[in-house]
Amino acid sequence: MLMKVFPHGMGEGDKPTRYLVRQDYTGRETHPPQVLRGDDTMTRALIDSIDRRWKFTSGALSWHPDDKVSPEKEEEVMDAFERVAFAGLEPDQRNILWVRHTHAGHHELHFVIPRLELSGGKDFNACPPGWHKDFDVFRDLFNWREGWARPDDPARVREDLPKKADLFKARMARWGKEIKESDRDRAKETVHAYLKAKIAQGLVRNRADILSALKEAGYAVNRAGKDYISVKAGNGDKLRFKGGIYREEWTPKAVIEEETEEERRETARKQVARLEPELERVIAKRANCNHKRYPAKWATEAENALTLPQPKKEMNHDRNGKDAQSGFDPAGTERRCATDGLQPEAGNPGGKPDASANGTARFEEIVQRCERSVRELADLVGEIEKRRVEREATAPRMRMR
Repeated sequence: MLMKVFPHGMGEGDKPTRYLVRQDYTGRETHPPQVLRGDDTMTRALIDSIDRRWKFTSGALSWHPDDKVSPEKEEEVMDAFERVAFAGLEPDQRNILWVRHTHAGHHELHFVIPRLELSGGKDFNACPPGWHKDFDVFRDLFNWREGWARPDDPARVREDLPKKADLFKARMARWGKEIKESDRDRAKETVHAYLKAKIAQGLVRNRADILSALKEAGYAVNRAGKDYISVKAGNGDKLRFKGGIYREEWTPKAVIEEETEEERRETARKQVARLEPELERVIAKRANCNHKRYPAKWATEAENALTLPQPKKEMNHDRNGKDAQSGFDPAGTERRCATDGLQPEAGNPGGKPDASANGTARFEEIVQRCERSVRELADLVGEIEKRRVEREATAPRMRMR
């Protein structure tokens, strides 16, 4: 299983949701998309209600064609994903749309998440920069547990990335448009062929050897990242190579030692034992951050809502505070009233309760809650005014003639 987060997130909600559910794309006539969770209309409306620049997060979980994913396993994967993405949030604080795609020849679960915490209206990004660190734990746990193909498996690393990996070229190909090869493309092909020849000769066996070979060929290495290398050619052109042999941990396949079936099962068992508690730590860490940033506004309001005193049973007293329906027995003592249940108390004629202490405490509690409500209202008014000022500052101004 591979997790991808797309570099989109601006604009109206129609585009990301319509792409997921529409059936008039190539191949979807026989394998139509299926909505598994959520409602595309609701997700679209929530995205359109956001007045910020970044409005949604979208991506996909993708499996190798040989991997089998049952509906029950889909539910388990989506549950675990949401535990990470929405850690610490209640179901009524977030929204997500899940759609299954199978038209491309393999299993995919696409998701769209409005960047909105529903109870307070704040920006919520389920996959912020650096999201790989948390979600890789989720991905690796399922891959090791279920035996699915792993994108970080050295035995599966491609030494040549297919040209369809270029999203722009892939899109043009789907639309039937041919992309002419540029001088930059030809220069990259020359460099790649040079390195492949070095690998075939056994002169290049790791990242350090690749960097040395590039320098020997006259290329200055600008930057070397986890899965890419950027070089500068003699004419000043900057060429970027990504994936395959340019990955930091790349090793020629001939060097990789084959594991036995028993060794693979033992390795998987150890990895699952390591990743299960790690996933719980990731969820706890994210939940702690989300609790601080996104307290459920309506839950707080319900807890702090004023509770008015409940009216007690109506009683008919005379002006002396005694029950008008009470009488006196022949001995001259006051008798118990059958209707109100009050009994005569020493120093408190007529059974009238002394409410001065309780009444004062209750009044102070009501005053405190009123003050708290006024402060929250002031904060809300301030936030609305701040947004209004920001909108006016970013709105285009008409030039006076």
